[in-house]
Amino acid sequence: MEKNKTGKYLKYAIGEIVLVVIGILIAIQLNEWRNDSINTKQKQKVLVTLKTDFEISLTRLDTVYYHQEQSLWKFRKSRDLIDSINYVTDNTVLRENLAHGGHGNSFNPINGALRSAISSGDIHLIENERLIELLFSWEDLVLDSYEEIEVLRKYALEIYWPLLHKYTQMTETFKNIIRRNGSTHPSDFVGLFKDPLFENYTQEMIFKSYNYRQELKGIRINNLEIIELIEQELKK
Repeated sequence: MEKNKTGKYLKYAIGEIVLVVIGILIAIQLNEWRNDSINTKQKQKVLVTLKTDFEISLTRLDTVYYHQEQSLWKFRKSRDLIDSINYVTDNTVLRENLAHGGHGNSFNPINGALRSAISSGDIHLIENERLIELLFSWEDLVLDSYEEIEVLRKYALEIYWPLLHKYTQMTETFKNIIRRNGSTHPSDFVGLFKDPLFENYTQEMIFKSYNYRQELKGIRINNLEIIELIEQELKK
C-alpha cells in the first residue's frame, strides 16, 4: 500500500513539474512574441523617421549640388573667356560671368532621427548590415565635404576675390543684388581677364570646385542607397 501511494504521488509530482515547465515555456514564448511585436513596431517607427529625414536631406543636397554645378560651369566659362579675351568687346559678358560668387554652399543634412536611433540603440533593430554601415558612416562622410568647402571658401576669400577687387567694383559685378547703378570708379574687366594671375586663380578654383562637387556626388549616392535600403526594410 505504501509503495502504491508513493508511486502515485511521484507520478503526480512529475505531472505537476511538467505542467509548470510547460507553463513557464509558454510564458517565455508569449513574452518573446510580445517583445518581437514591440521591436517590430519600434523598428518601423525608426525607419519611417529616418526615411523622412533622408528624403528632406536629399532635397537640400540637390539644391547645393545644382548651385555648385553652376559655379563650376562659370569658372570653366571664365577660363574660356580668358583664352579668347582679345576677341571679347562686351564687358557685360565678362561681368555677368563673375557674378556667381564662387564661394559654394555647404550641405547641412537633417540628422535628428539618425542621432536618436544611435543614442537609443534602436539602430540595432535594423537587420540590413549594409544599411547600418551607411548610417554609422553618414555624418563622417558629410564632415569630409565640410573640409572641402572650407578649402574652397578660404582660397576664394583670401586669393581669388582680392584680385577681383583690384580690377572690379562690387556695384557693377553684383548689380542685381546691390541694386545700385554703376560706380564712380569704373571696373577694368578686360584687364582682369588678361591678368596671368587671374588665369592661375581661375584654374585653381575649377580644381577646388570640382573636388567639392565630387564630394557632394558621393554623398548623394549614399543618400539614395540609404533611402532605397530603408524602403526594402519597411516592406519586410
